[in-house]
Amino acid sequence: MYICQITKRHSEKGQKLNKLVIATRDRVYTKKVRNEETNRWEDVEIGRGWEIVREINVSAQGLEQWNSWSQEEKDLFIKQFRG
Repeated sequence: MYICQITKRHSEKGQKLNKLVIATRDRVYTKKVRNEETNRWEDVEIGRGWEIVREINVSAQGLEQWNSWSQEEKDLFIKQFRG
């Protein structure tokens, strides 16, 4: 059991948990490689992506409510959310 962080209600026993990502950030993945000319270690970019910064637990009803909101309402919820 868990508490839906949008509706503030307890879930029923066995009810599916939905994780909702509300904040991400860019990420650059690097690898240390030895430069053969200078014989020093250097960071070389091997990939780019993103990582999850914040996610919340929501029920099916909370997810429906989230999807019905406009982008301004979502931004306001995220700004006011303290979890």
